[in-house]
Amino acid sequence: MNTKLLVLVPAVLLSGCVVDNSGAYYADAASAAAEPVPAQVYFYPTQGQTAERQERDRYECYNWAVARTGFDPSRRPLPPAQRQVVVPSRPTGEATVGGALIGAIIGAAVSDSRNAASGAIVGAAAGGLLGAASESAQADEEARRYAANQVAASAGNGRAAADYQRAMSACLEARGYTVK
Repeated sequence: MNTKLLVLVPAVLLSGCVVDNSGAYYADAASAAAEPVPAQVYFYPTQGQTAERQERDRYECYNWAVARTGFDPSRRPLPPAQRQVVVPSRPTGEATVGGALIGAIIGAAVSDSRNAASGAIVGAAAGGLLGAASESAQADEEARRYAANQVAASAGNGRAAADYQRAMSACLEARGYTVK
């Protein structure tokens, strides 16, 4: 009986003290949101357009491409230091403590009167471990959803830049330019 208590008491006490300092639940703004693809379009006049005509065509095609795609390459995204990032929270420990309390009550209740204390300790350890596992699974799911949203947002920027490049190229080609 005393040997069991020597093993179970530290296990119960430590089950509520599980701490993850790795930062796995936090997303880095710089790595989460990739910079969009540069939306530069190079073109060459094939019909003897003057420099003034080239500039006007470029400007008109720029406005047309922005209107069609909703992407404006002149608007730069915020630098990583200025981005506001919503960060998933770390587990609070409430489920661990609650699981330990409920486990202790159930463990004491199902044990006979002579072993109620050891039953409570075993129940508290089991309940604390289940509560901690539940919190960890919830935090992992929250971090996974957050990362998926960030990947989708950065992919959208790349697609928008590519759409802009295609629109700009189509406009310039229609006006008699070779586009690269």
